[in-house]
Amino acid sequence: MTVESQLRLTPDELRERIARLPRIRGFLLGPTPLEEAPRLSEALGGPRILIKRDDLTGFAFGGNKVRAIEFRMADVRERGFDAFVLVNVAQSNHARLHAAACTRLGLKMVIVKPGPRDEAPVGNLLLDRMLGVEIVETGTRDPDELNRILDQTMDDLRQRGYKPYAHTREPFSRIAGTVAFAEAAIELKEQLDARDLRASHVFMVGGTSSAGLALGGKLIGAGWHLDVVSVGGSADALLAEEVRLANRVAELLGLPPLMGEGDFSAYDEYVGAGYADTPPTTLEAIKLAARTDAIFLDPVYTGKALSGLVGEIRKGRLTGDDTVVFVHTGGLPIIFAFPEVLGNL
Repeated sequence: MTVESQLRLTPDELRERIARLPRIRGFLLGPTPLEEAPRLSEALGGPRILIKRDDLTGFAFGGNKVRAIEFRMADVRERGFDAFVLVNVAQSNHARLHAAACTRLGLKMVIVKPGPRDEAPVGNLLLDRMLGVEIVETGTRDPDELNRILDQTMDDLRQRGYKPYAHTREPFSRIAGTVAFAEAAIELKEQLDARDLRASHVFMVGGTSSAGLALGGKLIGAGWHLDVVSVGGSADALLAEEVRLANRVAELLGLPPLMGEGDFSAYDEYVGAGYADTPPTTLEAIKLAARTDAIFLDPVYTGKALSGLVGEIRKGRLTGDDTVVFVHTGGLPIIFAFPEVLGNL
């Protein structure tokens, strides 16, 4: 018996380990659909493509981060914090969903916003303002200055009588999404099993969620390989982060580190000039998804992720013998902040 087979868990065993962690249920509307994309598959002439619709998680315009919120906000509440502070850009899906979660739970929410002070209230920023959360307009993108402003914001909240939780400084906060998607692996495998399918590859934006889907999939013997597409950094850095996050959660669940670089393929050739750049490959993927199976993707995250799948099919790495799941991680409000990019597809 191999070490890997000894580390296999049944879905119920994995659920039981995850259930030991604090959680606030009620945000996620799941299971999210697993839909065929027949016209997209036909247009690409390659593998059978299914789309895991985590854009339909339901809460506050949805997205993959809704799964993480149930664990992260439980950590906030369990430890007695009553204010949540994060540093993120105007079109952050993360900020929008946590602003909504804090509103529902009656917690103080502060967004320390990098970038110019006069950004138009569209997309996610419009929703943040509708929620009425506090936004600190920094007027800078300098990391050192942002860190100083975060310190200042935390001190100010304490002086106002709050106990603030800084998202970027809390160890569990970073891995909440990985925990959530280790559990989501069970959901996805059960949906595939119901169709008598076995996915050879899962494509998605690289990050905490993909690390969890790889970990959960390996533990329950799902058999898929995680293909993670960078939206801003190098493939090497992304690969190292995936392994680190997955093994941190394995340890949290009482397991030895079992993930290695061979469990992932990371791609940075679809990034373009950098984060929030929209290269032609992204625009092509957005147009293709919209005009085949009426799937809407954004130009920052999901459009780049699908461009990775398109590119790898065209390179011949994926064939008609493969069954591929593309995880749609949401982010739909961003679309409305990019009319100049998407208005003339």
